[in-house]
Amino acid sequence: MAEWRLVSSDHRCGVSLEAGDDGPLTGALTLDGQTYNVAGGWDASFSVPGRNFSAFAVFGKTGNPIPDFVAATGIMTGGGTAPTDIGIMLDVSSCSDGTIQHYEGILIPA
Repeated sequence: MAEWRLVSSDHRCGVSLEAGDDGPLTGALTLDGQTYNVAGGWDASFSVPGRNFSAFAVFGKTGNPIPDFVAATGIMTGGGTAPTDIGIMLDVSSCSDGTIQHYEGILIPA
């Protein structure tokens, strides 16, 4: 398993994920100081004909009794299980105040 540790240049968003060779992802995603336990999957570019980009998706929530949920998708640049950057889009939905927060950015190795 490879470990992905990437963060935005303003340190607003970051990931610390264990990436399995066969596609699973587990770990943490942080946005604005709030950490979410996440799980999901990824697929490598060029591992099958027509797959021209490496992409991933994760989903998770905070651990408190009134959770916030997060869902994120992205496109990775770099070879194999070692992305050199990730273009990420995510949304956070709040059970406490009914809001949805959106974030888009580029993550680079921490």
